[in-house]
Amino acid sequence: MGRNFIWLFGENLAATSNNNSYYFWKQVVRRRDGIDKYIVLEKNAANKETYASLSDKEKSFVVWKNTVKHFKIYLNADMYFVSLSYKDITPTKLGFFKTDFFIEKPLIYLQHGTLGIKAIEYKGYGYNNNMFRFLYYNKNIKPTLMDYNKFKDYQLYYGIYPPRYIELVKRHKAYHAQPHNGKNILWFMTWREYLGDNYMTQMLMHQIKGVLSSQKLADYLDKTNSVFTVCLHQFFDEEKIEEFKECAKTDRIKFIHSHKTDVLDELAKNDVLITDYSSVGFDFTVLNKPVILYQPDLKNYLAKRNLYCEVEELEQCSYTKARQLVDAIADETYTINPFFKSRLPEEIDYDFIESGAHIDRMYEEFSAIQKNKVTFLGYNFYGVGGTVFATRSLAEALLEKNYLVELLSLKCTAKPKEMPYGLQLTALYKANSRRKIELLKRGFFRWKGLYGHLDCDCSRQNLSPYAGMAMRKKLENINSKTVISTRESLHLFLNDATSEKIEEKIYFFHCTAALVNELFPDIVNKMEKIDIGKAVFVSEENRQLYLDKFNFKNYKDYIVLGNTLESSRSVAREDIGAEEEDDNKKKVDVPERDYFLGMYLLRISHEREADINNLIGFAKYLKEQNVDDIVIDVYGTGDYLNEFLDKIFDNEVEDYICYCGETSNPKNQMKNHDAVVDFTLNHSFGMPYIEAILNGKMVYCTENTGSREVLNGIDGCIYTSYADLLDKIRKFPQVTDDQLRSNYDKISKVYSREVLGEKFVDFLEK
Repeated sequence: MGRNFIWLFGENLAATSNNNSYYFWKQVVRRRDGIDKYIVLEKNAANKETYASLSDKEKSFVVWKNTVKHFKIYLNADMYFVSLSYKDITPTKLGFFKTDFFIEKPLIYLQHGTLGIKAIEYKGYGYNNNMFRFLYYNKNIKPTLMDYNKFKDYQLYYGIYPPRYIELVKRHKAYHAQPHNGKNILWFMTWREYLGDNYMTQMLMHQIKGVLSSQKLADYLDKTNSVFTVCLHQFFDEEKIEEFKECAKTDRIKFIHSHKTDVLDELAKNDVLITDYSSVGFDFTVLNKPVILYQPDLKNYLAKRNLYCEVEELEQCSYTKARQLVDAIADETYTINPFFKSRLPEEIDYDFIESGAHIDRMYEEFSAIQKNKVTFLGYNFYGVGGTVFATRSLAEALLEKNYLVELLSLKCTAKPKEMPYGLQLTALYKANSRRKIELLKRGFFRWKGLYGHLDCDCSRQNLSPYAGMAMRKKLENINSKTVISTRESLHLFLNDATSEKIEEKIYFFHCTAALVNELFPDIVNKMEKIDIGKAVFVSEENRQLYLDKFNFKNYKDYIVLGNTLESSRSVAREDIGAEEEDDNKKKVDVPERDYFLGMYLLRISHEREADINNLIGFAKYLKEQNVDDIVIDVYGTGDYLNEFLDKIFDNEVEDYICYCGETSNPKNQMKNHDAVVDFTLNHSFGMPYIEAILNGKMVYCTENTGSREVLNGIDGCIYTSYADLLDKIRKFPQVTDDQLRSNYDKISKVYSREVLGEKFVDFLEK
């Protein structure tokens, strides 16, 4: 059915084929399941040797870095898998031309080690918000990753064992099946940010030399026929290495470079490991072999690097002096290190690892997610507005239900802000970009016939004709199981979609029936001629209005879903009434006011003129009543802005209405306002009311479709006249935190992401 999905794997800038990405790929590449799995490799000696060892089938899925095939696979891939960074899979040049790609596809970060000591700086919103899954192998670290790295719960996947352990266990068994004399001891050093021409580096050098020059160590190695291998990081230049060699008192001390060594071989064949802050301590402990932590520079290290653990715990499990390390080696007082042991599974299943079952487990998870991808179609998901926020909120609810979700926009007007983490954002064209490809899209494809069904859209003049052509082409080959249209003009595109991957088409009716013909001319007549299998309405009242006004019932099944709110746009229940704190946990001083400050979120467009006049009318009423302690801050923008500002000044109500520009995240603005005061006469759904209440604010609004739907059972919100609104504002000081929390609970029971997510998933799977 259609083209196969494409996955692209890479590691260490494509320079190696000996880590997690390679062994994951090697385990699954030969599966015939509708997913083509490619790995990108740099054409170096080591990778050529790996390539020669592969079967013909496996070779066909190797992509050499910076070839035309690499570019093609990268651009068409559905998912990326990396072990170090996104640069593991991105092309960097084509011929003489350098390239610079941004990640715009879901990325699975496999890691190149087990986190437990040194902190990394990756964030949940990293890679342009495309960090879809971040794998961890330390059973205890998930809460830390959520707190320190700001990952969402659904972004984190417990892999149990890194993929490369399939090879580590095999090599360990093979090596130790052969008899060998003496002990092999490996000293593996990791990177230090402070290294350079400074006293801290000089101190470290002395500590290392103190170990290597120990006569006690030399005597032990000679006596026991043991080998002491020092694996140096590439930060050590040849001059320093020569200094180390001169210190050694026996030729049983060997020196190797980590970047010139197969680390898996070293881990497999050595009996004792000495390390500092490296995750290889976990690799060694998995093999049930002793690890000695030697951290002579702990204080200096902490000056440049944060930890995932408590310093005291490290100090209890490590040595800081050269003499202590030498004594532990020579006296053989080392054992399984409790620091690493406590973070691994209690029982290590070697047969499970050697069979690759841990990789198969990950693969089944990610392939199922890939094949159940959901795509939402919309106008501009990068912007603001009720439909935009509602769709992003529903997308986050699906992400929390383990779905892969894409928002596909006709255009993009700004960089994404405060998006749900791990959400794939795709725009057919970027309206403000000066990149050549975007200029071509907007400039060359100007024939109005390309608009297609966008002729039925009132915002057609704000779109490039390219958008219509590109949407049609996209839906011919889209690799999503479920596609959901959130805009009435896009319903027609979805109906025409011919991709064989689409199993479910869903039509979301956000627009109120009262305005649908004004915003989408002739759209209802055209929708009556298409086969709408599943429809979604945000309110029963709006569904009934479509029925009463147009006799529109051209759907086989429907759901009245409502709307919900993104996590970034609401507060926690326990924060209502609590003292506000900033990110540094310091109390924020909010200036005291002697007047009521309301907030109104408004799309300032021509079709909202009646709502704007209602706001102006209230301000004039306050002026007539000589009220001077009420101000309404208005946030929003649109094509009616100049007229709106003229109305404020022409009616001399600038003391009552303050235009504050637009805001992408009203949550931050609501903190400084007493309540949300809404003058909208006809909300198809009361999204601003949900947003206000889930931010711990009171709402005052007109009676309309949205307020009747959302505020049912919540007292004191709906006003019937300007006098009634003024009376409610005067009584605002009587509103208690308990009442605001009660309102919060009532909304959450019906419109939380968890509730709506379950409801929508049931509808998808029906």
